[in-house]
Amino acid sequence: MKFPGTCGEIEVTEKALKKVVYYALTELSDRLNVAAKNWLQKVLNVFSSEESNVVINENGEGVTVDLYVAVGYGINIPETFAMVKEKIIESFRNHLALENVDVNMHVTEVK
Repeated sequence: MKFPGTCGEIEVTEKALKKVVYYALTELSDRLNVAAKNWLQKVLNVFSSEESNVVINENGEGVTVDLYVAVGYGINIPETFAMVKEKIIESFRNHLALENVDVNMHVTEVK
């Protein structure tokens, strides 16, 4: 993703965008964890980082974030989604001055 700067362009890689999302989620780690999309990715995650289960799609002026998460049993999922969405949007606003952020949460596991 590229942003205009005063003396040129600023480019933020997809990996850096994923880290912004991942660190935003660490504040909510008592409610959910980033999880694999399917069993094969769960096996492959032994060799990769957890933020690889965060999918970022750039769409013109903004981004769409797809999260694959595991939630704890008894957690109110809609309430948790609202908290996650607000935390991610706030992080993108504070770190990247990006306002157009869509968040989708896919619950793949209940622990």
